[in-house]
Amino acid sequence: MIVNPAMEVSNTTNVSFNECNNLILKIVANRALTVLSLNRKRAYAAFINVSLSDITLILGETTDRVPNKGIILKPNGSFEITQINLFTGKVSAICTADSELSAIECFFT
Repeated sequence: MIVNPAMEVSNTTNVSFNECNNLILKIVANRALTVLSLNRKRAYAAFINVSLSDITLILGETTDRVPNKGIILKPNGSFEITQINLFTGKVSAICTADSELSAIECFFT
């Protein structure tokens, strides 16, 4: 479920950012694609599968990028990186049929 990225993290801290990249990525069947590069300034990211087949997200550097071994996004499924599960490393995607992934990455101010 997509939530408000400016959500309150603690009683005194709010997450803020002033720059975002919006992406539509075409993923070729059985070929891993780098969705986001390592970014230590990442504050938020969201991914939505806008295809009819599953897409697998892979967090981190790995040579073992295969479908269904990672975070599986069903059609219309989504995944978020927030301050609660902040990951600033590389994010890749792979699928078994040509697909499209909508993504947004936002940065700390």
